[in-house]
Amino acid sequence: MTPWHPAPSSRAVRIASIALALLLGLAFAAAYFTRQTDLFSLLPPDGAAPDFSAAQRQDLHRTFFTIWAALVLAAPALAFFVVRRESALLGSLWRAFWTASLLAFAVHFYWAVVVMFGNDWSRILHTSRVSAPRLDTVFAVWWCVDVALAWLYKGEPLWVRVQRWLVHALAFLLFFMGAAREGELLASRVLGWSFAAVVVAAFGWKLWMRRAQARARGQAPQPAR
Repeated sequence: MTPWHPAPSSRAVRIASIALALLLGLAFAAAYFTRQTDLFSLLPPDGAAPDFSAAQRQDLHRTFFTIWAALVLAAPALAFFVVRRESALLGSLWRAFWTASLLAFAVHFYWAVVVMFGNDWSRILHTSRVSAPRLDTVFAVWWCVDVALAWLYKGEPLWVRVQRWLVHALAFLLFFMGAAREGELLASRVLGWSFAAVVVAAFGWKLWMRRAQARARGQAPQPAR
């Protein structure tokens, strides 16, 4: 039996690349046009004083808008992940969007850690603005490892499959909680719940397809004996 591995698809890569470029472009444009707007608070949650200056507002907006871009790309990535074995194209779309979402997340991670906090981990670990910095960092490294495996490792044995399901489950949890539960703006919460709806719909479609296939097998004519 040939090990499962998504076939290379230039179409899937083009689609994900266009989506990545478009969303990052929109994120930076939105940050520029809202740079004079008190859109996101300079005061951390439950904080007594601002932890960033007004001069950093545009970079703060870039940090928020780039994580929104990563979330929007993660929605199809997780949906395609659920059905990635149904066809070579779906498998390629999963890998392409999973990679694109990681790249958008890397831009967000850089802006948050290096630009906003000056790579000062003592601040990062003790601010209420970042709810789980250690877990976020572990997740980022794990995500990179899984993307590397998806492109370089020709197969999906049990250990790869288990860690892949776990890192996708962690991605779902962190994106959903960060947007739907902890988002400052209504738009963030809408994105979080929409993200969850897309992934749940993919699971529903997968279950419906399995039941339809099972019914089709049960109704198939029996061979003559």
